[in-house]
Amino acid sequence: MQLMSIEDLAAYLGDSKRTIYKYIASGDCPAYMRISAKNIKFDRADIDAWLESKKVYPETGVKKMSDFTFVDNTKAAIRKITGKSKLHWTPRAKDVFEHAQKQARKDGFDIISTEHILFGIFSVEDCLGAKVLENIGLDSSKFHQHYERLSRSSNAGGAGKAKLSEDIIKVIRYAYEQATKWGHTYIGAEHLLIGILLAGTGQGFQMLTNLGITLENVREETAKLVVCRSVSTE
Repeated sequence: MQLMSIEDLAAYLGDSKRTIYKYIASGDCPAYMRISAKNIKFDRADIDAWLESKKVYPETGVKKMSDFTFVDNTKAAIRKITGKSKLHWTPRAKDVFEHAQKQARKDGFDIISTEHILFGIFSVEDCLGAKVLENIGLDSSKFHQHYERLSRSSNAGGAGKAKLSEDIIKVIRYAYEQATKWGHTYIGAEHLLIGILLAGTGQGFQMLTNLGITLENVREETAKLVVCRSVSTE
């Protein structure tokens, strides 16, 4: 049995502690053990089962193309790079890609690039990646000002069928490597942010660089915010 605290669950899902408490209050949360009034533990197996239950199925009983499909396909595309990954994608990381895909289509781009991933990070509620950037001086309003200027200056004329750019494949690879290096059991939006900086290419990377965001300060701030540890019992 692998037990996780509320802090661990927040890091695993890419949520804030406040959001976890909301889940608990609403009853829409994994099964948990109340050790004491302020000590709640979740079994990793129950968490994964709860995440699986969030997938949507149509009335016919055939699996529906859900919000998870886009990222699942992305994972398959980089499997040759990362090998057989045992890391889970947090719901927030999946939402980042969904928002990135929608924004790229809205802007008329044929491909999803690093600037769209940044847009996704700032679009997801309680996103740790956005929290990291805000803590080091880049808030949502400042980002969107730069993004809008970038969009206006582009000559996007795509048909709206956005696919992943080569830059994004690099970002995901580096995100996986960073999560593994830190010993995390998941890939979250914070890892994708670091992946953009490690990849060192694309409009998203250039935007971060121009705004004074560095790999070093993102790593430092992420280390302050992310707590993920395994607790084993006999």
